[in-house]
Amino acid sequence: MSFSNLQRISIHYDEAVVQNMIAMIKHAPFPSRAPIDAKEPWTLGIDYDYLRELKHKFETDWQWARLESEINRFDNHLVEYSTSEGDQLELHFIHQRSNRADAIPLILLHGWPGLFADFRKVIEPLVNPSSPEVPAFHVVVPSLPGFFKSTLPRREGWNLFDIAKLFNSLMTDLLGYKEYAGQGGDWGSMIARIMSNKYPESLTAVHFNMFIATPSGNLSELSESQLRLLQRSKHIGETGAGYRNIQKTKPFTIGIAIASSPLAILTYIGEKFHDWSDPARVDPQDTIDIAALYFLSGSFATSVVIYSQTPKDAHKIYDTIDLLNLQVKSKAFGFSAFPYEISVGLKDSIAPFGNLTFYKEHQGGGHFPALDSPNELIGDLREFFGKKLD
Repeated sequence: MSFSNLQRISIHYDEAVVQNMIAMIKHAPFPSRAPIDAKEPWTLGIDYDYLRELKHKFETDWQWARLESEINRFDNHLVEYSTSEGDQLELHFIHQRSNRADAIPLILLHGWPGLFADFRKVIEPLVNPSSPEVPAFHVVVPSLPGFFKSTLPRREGWNLFDIAKLFNSLMTDLLGYKEYAGQGGDWGSMIARIMSNKYPESLTAVHFNMFIATPSGNLSELSESQLRLLQRSKHIGETGAGYRNIQKTKPFTIGIAIASSPLAILTYIGEKFHDWSDPARVDPQDTIDIAALYFLSGSFATSVVIYSQTPKDAHKIYDTIDLLNLQVKSKAFGFSAFPYEISVGLKDSIAPFGNLTFYKEHQGGGHFPALDSPNELIGDLREFFGKKLD
């Protein structure tokens, strides 16, 4: 495997392309009311009034120049990657170095329907903290293959283990960090877990905000907050798993259909960002930003392929329990429990998987803490990594 043609890039889309996207939103067929009157909002999908407001905000208030400026504050790169097996892809990543000599290399891993831009609120505070007593980080944020400007190899079967190998090589071979820390949620948590298991000499400490583990122990003795986590995970599994099943089995069908329209993307991921976030903290602008980046980059159709491309004999997370048994072999791992997370992370259930030295429960926040609870996530990363990587 090798990297080549590393480039520093700016993220830019022509004004005509942006205006075409907004025109498509404005002129897309939109019903005058919800298909039927739901007994409770959100139970049958995205709330009609909420979507109407999202659409209106996209048409009238949203500005690409603002988002472009936010993204280009950071050092964006594009590099070519190839393997001896013939796989080839382009990898987009942010590499934001701190001026601090004691800064800790840290890779932040997103999932679906998130993007690298999920982390734009936390990068600067992590890189340049206001106090020298607070840990600083060299922050690396890659776009998963198939997401944004990172492409997918043409081979069917490119899976989580390939991505873990790619990201470890990014940190150690291309960027020269022989030891580094990691953080992940959603697919990022699974990739980070594999990296910890396969490359513990490099990924020396890892933090999760999602960790899939079968609840164990005496559930009757759970605290009230832990019981709520368990109940929410059960509810999401019963009422919100349809997207996962179609993306796992027929990703081309749903991917191409949704990718064809910015309104379709906004509707589809808008439901997820609302349902998987703290309703008191979710920012509609974040949802619009991510929807716009999916449409402008043309990457939505490839982003959903990840659900289908990890075969059963390589620990397919939803069909076998193999990945659920994968040990965290880094020197230490930490976990932040946010009450609106979609997958339960009970302390007693995840502790047997490695050296769990940090576990904190929060009163608010959800599946996308870098977006809806950035200060809490920043604080946890500083506290955990600051102690464990000295």
